Amino acid sequence: MNKLTINNIILPFLLLGIFFIPFNSWSGIGFLGEYYRDSCFLFFSFAFVLSLFKRKIEIPLNNLIFQFLILFILWALLATILNANNISEYYFKQTSGIGRFVNQFGSLIIAAIIIPLTFYNGFKKININKVFRLIRRAILASLIIAFIYSVIEILIVKMNMLYLKKPLLNLFDYFPFTEAKTDMRLQRISSVTFEPPALGTYLLSIAGWMFSYILTEKKLLKYFPTLIVLFLGFMSGSRAAFFAIIIQFIVAVLFFVKHKNSTNNIYKIVLGASVISILILGYFNKPIIEYINKEINSFKLDDSTHSLSNKSRFGIQQAMFRVFKENPISGTGYGLQAFESRKKYPSWAKRNNWEFRLKYLNQNDKRFPPGYNMYLRILSETGLVGLLFFGLILLQIFLWCYNNLKSENAIIAFIILISMIGFSLNWFKMDSFRIYFFWLCLALIWVIEQKTENG
Repeated sequence: MNKLTINNIILPFLLLGIFFIPFNSWSGIGFLGEYYRDSCFLFFSFAFVLSLFKRKIEIPLNNLIFQFLILFILWALLATILNANNISEYYFKQTSGIGRFVNQFGSLIIAAIIIPLTFYNGFKKININKVFRLIRRAILASLIIAFIYSVIEILIVKMNMLYLKKPLLNLFDYFPFTEAKTDMRLQRISSVTFEPPALGTYLLSIAGWMFSYILTEKKLLKYFPTLIVLFLGFMSGSRAAFFAIIIQFIVAVLFFVKHKNSTNNIYKIVLGASVISILILGYFNKPIIEYINKEINSFKLDDSTHSLSNKSRFGIQQAMFRVFKENPISGTGYGLQAFESRKKYPSWAKRNNWEFRLKYLNQNDKRFPPGYNMYLRILSETGLVGLLFFGLILLQIFLWCYNNLKSENAIIAFIILISMIGFSLNWFKMDSFRIYFFWLCLALIWVIEQKTENG
């Protein structure tokens, strides 16, 4: 099998993987660990195996972002070695410290090395504009399916049209990696993902891609992908994700205003939206004010609906910060903060909170508590040095975007900039590196830089 044939096979699998990123509401494959729900991981894994037949996997060794990434991974390993004495004594949730580190570090290698390098090798031989359009079409196709599912789900959950579940929503049980379900108790939507926050993360991840239609297309339909993202972001009920999407949209509008081909259209949109907003505010001012107050109060610890999740989230974050203060340079070792955090959960967070009793501190539940904040997780597990390397990665990506916003790769730079704003904000509420669109952005930067170097 020659290299050209292998490349032709790898590309469809990468695009299928991108298409299936949001489809994770199925029961999954248990032995895949934290990747067990991620249907896209199956396609990316197969693409990686195929790339091994090329006998040579190319690596962007000269790229500064890649170099910082390697430094971060090496420091995560070294920080763990420096904590070897403590790790040997760790045992929590039927898991040893060594076992936990092996699982977490292995997951990091998969997310930060194998997946982006698979993207890089799969896309580097193809024209970058063709790659951009293929990826965007795959994302739009999956978004349309997610939108159709969401509309039916909204009618059932929000409008109480329960009779639609069996004839319409349950048809999605036949769609790959999808199990139709509704949340009638909290009345939140998750679409084809397994929970509302996952839907929010998916939407902020694709926001830049969908906003870019406004820049590249001429027909009126170019606005619909953006409207779908904003609509689903609002309806998802994921407060932090919707906030991130709004920030992304504001930055995108500022970019559109400066873009000569979009200025007139944006002025019309802003003017029309302003008129509609004034009319809506004038007529529905009372329920809107009540909704805003409800959302603001939802972040408080005494909010009736979100008090438990808020107490858990803020309590775990406070415990991680305490762990960091005791281990400021090297942290506890990668993936190991929970062994120390469990001793430092504040009493106000545990009081009358079933999540700590039945989940986070329950030895019979093997699932480790989430960190709910990537930056605090990195601080607590790898110390200030680890956060420095991670910060340099993010800074270099933003600098690359800034330097390329006026180049021939401006559209891709715009997409990555909007995406990075979303990722950076989202990591204040989640601590997972399993954000596939982040690694896709890195791979596209590597591809563009490689093509620039080769002329």
